[in-house]
Amino acid sequence: MDTDRAEKIGSRQAMKAVTIGLIIAHLMMALPSVADDGLIKGFFWFLDVSFKFNILVGVICMYLCGHLFGRRAGYKIIISKRNNFLVGFICGLLIIVTATFLASWVCFFQEGIDNIGSNDNPFEDYIIKPVFLVSIFGLVPCLLVGLWFGYSIKKHGDLTET
Repeated sequence: MDTDRAEKIGSRQAMKAVTIGLIIAHLMMALPSVADDGLIKGFFWFLDVSFKFNILVGVICMYLCGHLFGRRAGYKIIISKRNNFLVGFICGLLIIVTATFLASWVCFFQEGIDNIGSNDNPFEDYIIKPVFLVSIFGLVPCLLVGLWFGYSIKKHGDLTET
């Protein structure tokens, strides 16, 4: 199999994995809201928050990072014959950490930049804390989706070789 085909498989599977991950993240945010506000209002929790733009930027960053890291994962799994589960998990973790880091800058420039030099630490509040919290709460879903992601790349790579 050629490199370009392997990278396309990785990218396509990453788009699916990112979609699954975003659904899981949505449900993790919606469940507490459903308990408080009811099913409909809780499911559409994102309509009542002040950071809609930040969520949109985060979703776009997730798909962009998914495409880039997915191409790399396809190459590593299909061409380099690396462990598909390990590569899938590591790439999944890189996707959520990188996307969160990039999306956090939006809020930093919207709100935090004005607090530079004050008692607040906007870099910590708007960059480090979100990356840390998403990494902690997203670790188990990332592991599960990452294992599926790596397996699906290997499976699609095997199907195209035969």
